[in-house]
Amino acid sequence: MSGKFGVIGFIVHLLFGLYLINSSFNFISMPDFIQSVDKWIVLIAGVFVIIGGINYLRAGRSPPKF
Repeated sequence: MSGKFGVIGFIVHLLFGLYLINSSFNFISMPDFIQSVDKWIVLIAGVFVIIGGINYLRAGRSPPKF
């Protein structure tokens, strides 16, 4: 990804990631509307995680060495 799509994609992934963390630890209480579509948000976030993993493998990078 490059250009504007890369920044937008990063922000979308970041928002879904923050939502998943918040849903586990309840740092911020969410409105009822968001809670009603929680299953869909988790589904979309899971798809983003899978896409991110596939893109990582396609990039041909070696895993970090610790």
